[in-house]
Amino acid sequence: MGTNNIKVPAVFLDRDGTVIFDKNYLSLPEQVKLYSYAADSINRLRAAGFKVIIVTNQSGVTRQIFTEQDLRKIHKRFEFLLKKAGAKIDAIYYCPHTDKNFCNCRKPKPGMVLQGAKDFNINLEKSYTVGDSIRDYLLGYNAGGKGILTLTGRGKKQQTEIAQEKIKPMAICKTLKEAVSLIIKDAEES
Repeated sequence: MGTNNIKVPAVFLDRDGTVIFDKNYLSLPEQVKLYSYAADSINRLRAAGFKVIIVTNQSGVTRQIFTEQDLRKIHKRFEFLLKKAGAKIDAIYYCPHTDKNFCNCRKPKPGMVLQGAKDFNINLEKSYTVGDSIRDYLLGYNAGGKGILTLTGRGKKQQTEIAQEKIKPMAICKTLKEAVSLIIKDAEES
């Protein structure tokens, strides 16, 4: 059996409010600012054998706040800042739609994660999603893995709404850094 048949785990990270500071409808490359622990967190995941993939809802495209070309420039800047800090992600997937488009890629629907799983031969049962909203952690469960909420970005506000949700996150962590430690420990125990 070749190595191409071996499925690997992944961590699907939300972008805004999880890896970078959340700016409402971030539309310019110069607005991208990494959290101080972002690069180290990504490197720890990669060293533990995870693919690291960004999955981000970007309805600003459909709302005509920015274009897909603007978004490509933002992601180029984002990857540049990560590289400058010594980190690398495997891919970025984004959904340009609003809820009214009823697409399969807008979080918490699993379209972006399923595409990542196909592109990178990912074992979704051993994978995680991390983000600052209910949509982010529900995405993990909707894709067959686990979801974690961070209290950065919009996370603190979302925390009160979780009580009304049927599905709770695997954990609520202060930051991505804390979530990464939990993921690595959970994966080792599984």
